[in-house]
Amino acid sequence: MSDIIPPIAQATGLPNNTGRVSLLLLASLMFNLLLVGLLIGQFWGRGPGGHQGGPAYAQFVPGRFFSEVGRDRRRELTDSLRASRQDMQKLNGQSKDNAQKLAAELDQDNYDVARVGALIDGFMTGPESLAAGGGKVLKDFYAKLTPAERKALAKTIRDAPSRGERGWRGRFWN
Repeated sequence: MSDIIPPIAQATGLPNNTGRVSLLLLASLMFNLLLVGLLIGQFWGRGPGGHQGGPAYAQFVPGRFFSEVGRDRRRELTDSLRASRQDMQKLNGQSKDNAQKLAAELDQDNYDVARVGALIDGFMTGPESLAAGGGKVLKDFYAKLTPAERKALAKTIRDAPSRGERGWRGRFWN
């Protein structure tokens, strides 16, 4: 007989699952760290206003502007942007259709420069263009601002490019 004592798993006849258990614990730890990181990023990365206006208006109505406005006033102002969301989605759908029309014109064997130019001009400057619809939304939004809010918005717009130079937070919070 030998003086070496067998491991518990061998002595009891149970399978050795320490590798599987360790792998399961490691996967659980990684998942929990991911969730904690997402929660921290959600609340710490954004201020109280968040990006209320959406990416289409980020240059003309920076998200930081909404964090400087009171809660009730912020809700009132963002409601006007939200009200125009369906119109903007409709115009965005039309611009996708227009892109398909442009693709069809470019695919023609007899390429007509004037027809393609007229098609592009209609997309860019027509009353049903995405740019015209966005301009109307911005005009309506700016008309609702008080003089003090217009000055604060102007300052925020001027300061927005320098925020990108301030590290990782500047890239996500304009």
